[in-house]
Amino acid sequence: MAFTGRVLNLVALMKIELPDREVRLCDGGFLYWDGDLYDSYDDLFGTIAGAETFEEKTGDEAPGGKLTFYPPSASAGAALANPAFQGSRMRFWLAEYDHETGQVVGTPELTADLAIDTATVKANGGTRSVDIEFESAAKRLFMVMRGNALNDRFHQACYPGELGMANATGMPRSTAWGAATPNE
Repeated sequence: MAFTGRVLNLVALMKIELPDREVRLCDGGFLYWDGDLYDSYDDLFGTIAGAETFEEKTGDEAPGGKLTFYPPSASAGAALANPAFQGSRMRFWLAEYDHETGQVVGTPELTADLAIDTATVKANGGTRSVDIEFESAAKRLFMVMRGNALNDRFHQACYPGELGMANATGMPRSTAWGAATPNE
């Protein structure tokens, strides 16, 4: 990304590639990049309420973090916990934009390429939110059984119809446990 003006107008962009649609959000207002609209609101995800500090890791830990969303309705909040969203690609960019045209200037800098891990729906005092945890694809390389994950989507791929992981959310560990891989 090459900064071109005396005043820097920066924006964070996020794209989530779900199985049936793409979600494109930015950190305020709206703008266009590469012919696509990035908005601060989505009909399903609502708005971003907060973000856990994203940190690079060393050794045997891969980058990861959490975003909190305020969905527009209770049904939208429940829909965000869809197991089919697990593993969906999330990308983040930092871009400069032209204040007058609302267009991105130059090529945005890709800052993270991640995947959705888990979603936790929360309701507290009339406020609903959804925490979406994500992880780097590199995290799966640290596992002995590459590609295994402690989530319902992967469990269903191995054991169709077995619902033991259907309601397992907020688990502190994200490594496979309990049974040998079916490919052994």
